[in-house]
This record gives sequence, structure tokens and C-alpha cells, in this order.
Amino acid sequence: MLPSDNGDHMLICLAVDYRTADVATRERFHVAEQRLGEMYPALLGGGVSELVVVSTCNRTELYAWTQNSGQEPLEIAVEYLAGVWMPEPTHRHALLQAMNIRIGDDVGRHLLRLAAGLESQILGDGQILGQVRSSYRTACEMNTVGPMLHRLFEIGLRTGRRVQSDTNLSTGRNSVGAEAAAVALHRFGSLQHARCLIIGCGKTGTRAARQLAKLGAVDIVLMNRTIERAQELAESLRGRVAPIETLHLEAAFADVVIIATGAATHTLIADQLQQARVNVGNDMAPLLLLDLAMPRNIDPIAGHAHGVTLIDLDSLHQPIVAAAEARLSAVPDAERIVDHEMRWLRHWLATGAARLAIRSLHDALVDLCRREVAFVAGDNVAERTAERIVAKLLARPMNVFSDAIARGENVDDLALHMDKLFASTPRRGVRSDFSAMPMTRGRASGLVPPNA
Repeated sequence: MLPSDNGDHMLICLAVDYRTADVATRERFHVAEQRLGEMYPALLGGGVSELVVVSTCNRTELYAWTQNSGQEPLEIAVEYLAGVWMPEPTHRHALLQAMNIRIGDDVGRHLLRLAAGLESQILGDGQILGQVRSSYRTACEMNTVGPMLHRLFEIGLRTGRRVQSDTNLSTGRNSVGAEAAAVALHRFGSLQHARCLIIGCGKTGTRAARQLAKLGAVDIVLMNRTIERAQELAESLRGRVAPIETLHLEAAFADVVIIATGAATHTLIADQLQQARVNVGNDMAPLLLLDLAMPRNIDPIAGHAHGVTLIDLDSLHQPIVAAAEARLSAVPDAERIVDHEMRWLRHWLATGAARLAIRSLHDALVDLCRREVAFVAGDNVAERTAERIVAKLLARPMNVFSDAIARGENVDDLALHMDKLFASTPRRGVRSDFSAMPMTRGRASGLVPPNA
């Protein structure tokens, strides 16, 4: 089990996602990228020592490593994080009602499944791994990641890469953008004579545009806040670039509008769109609006106008479910990879006390060897020689620790005594620090999990 009550630390995850919260609720608690800079430093409090925020179109999740465990400290950490997430009391109360709270083992398995594409609205979502990687990188840049979350996310990202390369879970259409294009084709039967407007040329908009072209669309208009990105995509698709200022006019002429920008407010306004459609004589023509953004970019009232069909992330879910059927056969293989990587994660955590105890002895021996060899051969030779000697000396003790753990024996007391004997400054609670020695796949490290 991952530590949830080891007396010192606890791994928790607070989440609002599509499974239990509709698009309006997710939108309400979405953390915009612009806010992360001010939010990250404030989140390190209330017993939280490490933190990563994962924010995508379908979820906002806070992964935290807390300094205390037990019911009361858990409530303190949750209340603290929720207070930073949503400072206004009414919003904070609503957030606490809407969120899922995971602890310990459930957190590790959830992240591994998330990175693998098993927790996505689109099974095998090809974008989620990159989103998790980007979130982890941002947290690293904010200096809120320590040894626990470094290890957790490294194993999560490795799991995602293995699932993508070793299974068929990510084959076929597996992104929101591609599914939106498929919905457009289903609606019109043919896209050959349909004018398609893409607003926002990030990853989602780009995938939608490319899929539209593959499905036969030839009249593709592209808009983006940075016009250079739209121009580059237009050249590859033989499309046309339009300035963002003409958004409502271009939408009035379009048959399909797909929007996925990073805007924090509505970009396509209902009354302005309706007026533009009246002005160009298209107010009775069918118009399909697909809002793939979080927060939503299209005013929901726009879907009430005659001839207009508005599909957001929630209403896109049904055709996605049907498309996912083809990838269901790959789920068992993906689950096996998740199970294998979970064994690695559990074993790394279980051997934390052993690594820390061995580290104390390691440091003491290296220091002794370095000084003695340096006396004879100089500092450069001493450094290399000391590490080689000590690595060979400690290979067997580490294996003994690991084998004992594999048999279910408790080595915490022995580890504590070794720490007291050899650490230059004895540490309180050796189970609290899992960073002492790097995880490798070599047997000498004692980190080959049972049945790996």
C-alpha cells in the first residue's frame, strides 16, 4: 500500500472531473494557466510539502504530499487546499461538495491510469499524457515537487508511454478534436461543401482541423490569437486565415464552428452571432457549434437560436462512448501495465526505510574511505574509489533488506537503529524520507519488486 497513515506523511488527491461534475461545475472550478503562478506558492501550507496541479478540459486535480496523517490532519490539509483553490467561502463550500478525495494507494493507481488514458472521457486519449507531463513540468518549475511526487509522476509518465507503445489503446480517433470532426461529418453526411471555422490552433484545434481535412473538408478557415500559428496550419491544410476580430462574421458564414481557445470568458457571444447571421442572410441556415474549451468559449444561449446546434464537452460524450468500443479490447493489456508499474511504486515506497538506513551507513563508509584513500592517492582518486568500494560492500545488505520486505517482515526498527548508529545527524522517523537512494532496476539496489 502507498503510505496513507505511516505516522509521518500522507499522499492525497483532490479532484473535480467529468465523471461526477458536469461541464458547468468543472468550468466553475477550473484553474487557468495564468493563475498557477500565484496559486502554487500559496498551496504549500496546511501540512502540504509537495504539490502538482493537473488541469485539463475534463478535470482539475491537486496531488499533494502532506506532512501528517490521520483523519484530523487530512481534514486540515483538504480545507487548506480548497481554501487556496477557491478563496471565497461560498465557492469553497461548493468545491468541497463537488470534489473527490483519494488517499494513498488510490492516488497512485489513479495517476497511473490517468497517464495511460484509462481515466479519460475518450478512452486512450492521445493528449492526456502530454497534459500530465506539462503539469508536472510546471510544478517542477514552481519548485513544489519533492522526492515523493517526483517518483510518482516519473512512474506515471513511464506507464503512459508504455501503454501508448505496447498496446492498441491509443489507436484510431482518440482526441476531443478528432471526435468533434467526426460529429461534424455525421451531422452533414459530407464535408466537401461545408465551410469549417476553427477558432484556436492549439493542440485540440489543430487535431480537429487536420481530422476535418482527412474527412473531406476543403473550405477550412483558421483563427488564432497568434496569427503565425494559424498561418502555419493553414499552409499545411490549404486553408484560409482570418483575423480573430472577424470571429462573429466568419461564424455567420460557416456551417461548422469548432472552438478551443484558452480564453477565460465566452469568445463567441450569442447576440453578436445572431446579428451577424441576420446581416448576411444566414439566420435560418443550419449551424453546428462545437465548444471544446474549458472554461467554455461559446455563450450557451447561442444554442437556442433557430438552426443552431451547440455541442459542448458533456454532450460530445455520447458519440465518444461509441467510438471507444473499438479500443476496449486493449484495456486488459493497459491494466496489466498499470499493475506492473504499481508494484514498482509500492516497492519503492516499502523499501524507503531500508534505503534511508543504508544511506546513513553508505555516507559514513564513503567518508571514511575517501579520507583514507585521499591520504595515499589524492582527492580525485579517492572520490571514485570510495564510491566503488562502498557500492560493493552495501549490495548484500540492501538485498537482505529487500528480501525481508518481500517476505512481509517489518524492517523499520532495524532501519531506525542503523540510522542512529551511522547517520551524522539522526533523522526522526526514517519512514518519512523516500529520497535517500535512487531507484534503479538492478538487483544490487534491492529494488526489484516481487513478481516484477
